[in-house]
Amino acid sequence: MSGSFYIAANNVVRLLDLIPRVWYDIRMTNELTLQIIDYNSSGEGVGKSDGFVVFVPFSIVGELVRVKIIETHKSYARAEIIGILESSPQRITPECKHFGLCGGCGLLHMTYDEELRFKRRKVANALRLDEIPIIQSPVTRHYRNKTIWQTDGEKIGLYAQKSHDVIEVENCLLQSEEANKLKNKQLFYRNPKQLLCGLEFEVGEKSFFQINNASAEKMIAFVADNLSPTDRVLDLYCGGGAISLCVARKAASVVGVEVNKQAIIEAIANARRNNIENIEFIAGKSERIIDNIDFSEFDAVILDPPRAGCDKHLLERLQLSGIKKIIYVSCNPATLARDLKRLDNYEMTAVTAVDMFPRTAHVEVVCVLEGGI
Repeated sequence: MSGSFYIAANNVVRLLDLIPRVWYDIRMTNELTLQIIDYNSSGEGVGKSDGFVVFVPFSIVGELVRVKIIETHKSYARAEIIGILESSPQRITPECKHFGLCGGCGLLHMTYDEELRFKRRKVANALRLDEIPIIQSPVTRHYRNKTIWQTDGEKIGLYAQKSHDVIEVENCLLQSEEANKLKNKQLFYRNPKQLLCGLEFEVGEKSFFQINNASAEKMIAFVADNLSPTDRVLDLYCGGGAISLCVARKAASVVGVEVNKQAIIEAIANARRNNIENIEFIAGKSERIIDNIDFSEFDAVILDPPRAGCDKHLLERLQLSGIKKIIYVSCNPATLARDLKRLDNYEMTAVTAVDMFPRTAHVEVVCVLEGGI
């Protein structure tokens, strides 16, 4: 047994030798002084201690902060601010008293200009670009057209950060004023009648619809500007048809594909409501419908998938489709970057970030791909 013990002990020693000295030092350190040099994809400040990365929520690039280590991992640590030694001119006082506790928004401590800089860099880093433009939101408060309040049976509000604990919120700056007024009467709120790009939409509770109408109009304008009047458009993952219907006025024809049958029913009704006739909707999974598509009947494809991105098989079919133009609308720069590698027959000819979700770390991206084979 003693021999086994020594073998085990020696193995432990060898494993400890593999641990970077700085990681060990971070674990043993309670407080640090850090210069914030960048942001991670969640909008947390990034500092380094002897080359070891430390994430600091609610810090701003350029600040010198005193922090306390609260989490340690093999390749990074996370810390909380205990003092700001040199404050950034981009720091402002958060307008919401729940900020820092509530998980609804994470960027109220910085100016909107700084938020836009962070989002531009987030997208540029994901796509390996030097710089990228961004379409800013015309409104940064009360922009959400859909609200789902949380409750634990006693409190009504929103989840705390990284938790399912409910923070009671009196007036959320992101939710619509109507949703705030009705909070104690109904947990779900969405005005079933939406106005977008001059069109009237009736939208069900479970149908996808862009959350920020003002930004959505600017995003759709970017998409439409990259289509021509003769384009025959295939819109995959079309949801309730918001993009399909809005660009139908610019294109020769549009076919929208969506798996949610109720969303397709609403899209057809909204086409009739707005007297749009050059459009057709198909209920089904885009990943399956793609096998039955005659690509010679289309000039452009619009992709607007969920955060997980596009199905691999669908991308393989598009890669060999000969379609001249693909316009990819993404709410996740990371999965967009992955999917673009699978469409390397195409060249990116235009790209922009879109601030669909002000005061949060989320950002939309639209890129135009041209080429094909």
